[in-house]
Amino acid sequence: MLIPIQVDVPMYRWPVANFAIIGVTVFFSLSAMSGAIPLPVVEAMILQNWNPAGVLGHMLLHGGLLHLAGNMLFLWVFGNAVCAKAGNTAYLFIYFGMGAAAAIAHLLFDGAPAIGASGAVNGVMGMFLMLYPLNNITCAYFLVVFFGTFCVSSMWMILLWLSFDLWGAAAGHGSVAYWAHIGGIAAGFALAAVMVSKGSIRMSDTECTLLDYLRGGG
Repeated sequence: MLIPIQVDVPMYRWPVANFAIIGVTVFFSLSAMSGAIPLPVVEAMILQNWNPAGVLGHMLLHGGLLHLAGNMLFLWVFGNAVCAKAGNTAYLFIYFGMGAAAAIAHLLFDGAPAIGASGAVNGVMGMFLMLYPLNNITCAYFLVVFFGTFCVSSMWMILLWLSFDLWGAAAGHGSVAYWAHIGGIAAGFALAAVMVSKGSIRMSDTECTLLDYLRGGG
């Protein structure tokens, strides 16, 4: 098992919007799990049958504590950096836009009922891949009784995670919403490329985007 725990991206503003999204998601998820939210409301928030409420509402529901904790950990690690770079106001629209794009991909290519923020989180990871391909991710690994940490460029680690999603989607294994993951990361990658190209996201002279890297600037 590989778990990201830190990225080496300097942040020059507080990622307040990401903090808020994590807080709201945890609140709604735990409320739904505890039965504090009426069942008809929860059912309306599930992504299924192109229901409008589910396109965004599914991001606020999770299937258990591990599901919630995993998504929020990834959102904390990658979302803080992306939020700090894009700006808090823009990030709110970006995050929920990535979730909607992931939901549409899931409905088009899978269609099974789905909950969880993983599509939106993968959208944030797609943006991170475009903005910070050479920045290191510190990952913890667990192999039965062996554990430790290592660092690797985000480009290779995120592409590794994407390869698992592509394999899972092709094989049709399990109950994981692979197409939501793929749709989210593709949307985030494309949006970041456009925002950098248009100057909506400004990189410093010492930062190397994936576009820069591919052009030989890394």
